[in-house]
Amino acid sequence: MKFVKESLDTKLFVDGVFSIADKAKKDPEAINAVIGCLCDEEGKLLTYNTVFEGEKRLQPVQRASYAKSCAGNDDYNEAIRNYILEGKVTLPAGTIATAGGTGAIYTAMHMCLQDGDTMAFPEVSWGNYRIMADENLIRSVTYDIYDFESLLKVIDETEKKAFIIINSPCENPCGHAYTYEEWEKIIDKANSSDKEIILLCDMAYIDYAEKGEKEFFELFNKISDNVLILMAISTSKSFSYYGERLGALLIISKDQKYVDNFVNIGARLLRTTWSNVNNGAMCNVADILNNHLDEFKNEVEESRLLIKKRADIFVNEAKEAGLPIYEYKSGFFVTIKFDDNDHRDEVHERLMNNHIYTVKVNKGIRIAVCSTPVKAVTGLAKKIKELY
Repeated sequence: MKFVKESLDTKLFVDGVFSIADKAKKDPEAINAVIGCLCDEEGKLLTYNTVFEGEKRLQPVQRASYAKSCAGNDDYNEAIRNYILEGKVTLPAGTIATAGGTGAIYTAMHMCLQDGDTMAFPEVSWGNYRIMADENLIRSVTYDIYDFESLLKVIDETEKKAFIIINSPCENPCGHAYTYEEWEKIIDKANSSDKEIILLCDMAYIDYAEKGEKEFFELFNKISDNVLILMAISTSKSFSYYGERLGALLIISKDQKYVDNFVNIGARLLRTTWSNVNNGAMCNVADILNNHLDEFKNEVEESRLLIKKRADIFVNEAKEAGLPIYEYKSGFFVTIKFDDNDHRDEVHERLMNNHIYTVKVNKGIRIAVCSTPVKAVTGLAKKIKELY
C-alpha cells in the first residue's frame, strides 16, 4: 500500500470483540457474553460510587491541566504502586503512568525490544499481544499455561534476551493462575539464566483474584541482576474506569539507579507517543487510594464476589453438561476449549445463529462472566453443549 510502512498489515481491520458486541445489541433475544467490562445484573455497565463521587470533587483546572510529567504525577505513581504491591516488594520500584494496561504493555515492549527480538506469551491469550508483536516486527513464541514446563522451556530456549508476558492471576481469557510454588520455579529459572530476562506481568485483573493470590509478589525480592520485573496495571478494570484510559507500568529491579533511568527513558518515549495521560483521572485515583481506600475496596470485593457467583454457575454446569472448558481459578472470563480453530469457528457461528454471542480466541470461545447476568449465565453451558 502506498505511503505506509511495508510491514503494516493492510487487511480490513475488524475488532473481534466490538463487532460481535454490536451484533448482540441488535438482537432482542441475545445472550450477550461478549464485553470484558463489569456489568450489573441488569446488564448495564457497573460503576463504583467511590470513583464517581471522586469525579465530583475534581476541580476544572485538574481536568483541564496537563500532567506534571510525561511519566505521570508523583502522587498517582506512588499511590498506584503502593496499592498494587501492598508492601510485599522491598526492592527499588518505579512507576510510569500509561494509557491503560494496553499502554503499559506497549511501553514495555517498545523500551525493551527491537526488530527481530522475541516476545513470548500464552498460546491461549489476549489477541493483542500477537498484534503488537507483528506490527513492530517482533518475533513471537507461545507457551502452554497448563503445561508449566513449556514456560520454563521458553526461558531456556530464547536467544539473547527473554521477554516473557505472564498474565496471572485472572488470566485473560482462561482465568488461570500460577501457584506460589510455580512462581518460585519461574524466578529460580530466570535467576539461573545467563541471559537478560524480562518478566512482564500483566496484572490487569489483579483486584478480582482470589484472596492470597498476591503472595507471590514477595518472590520478586529474590531476583538476580539479570532479571527485570515489569507489571502492567489497568485502572480500567480495577476502578471500572474504562474510558479514562489510565494505567501504569511498574518497574522492579535490584538497582535503584537502573529503575530511575528506566523511568527517565520511558518519559522520553511517551513524550513522543501520547505525550502524557489523563490528569483528572490520575488526581481522582490518587485521592481514592489515599483517602477513601476502605470504601473503594468494599465495592471491588462486592464485584469480585458477583463475578465468582456467575463463574461458579457456568463452571459447575459445564462439568455437568460435559462441555470442555479450560481450568478456571478467577477473573473476568471462562473459556470453552477446542482442539482446533475450524471447529471453534463452526460452533461460534452456530451460537450466534441461536442468539448466543461470545468472543473467539485461539483454541477457545470466551464467555465474559464479568458482564453476563446470573439469569443469563444459568443454563448457558447446557445450551452451548447442545451446539458444540
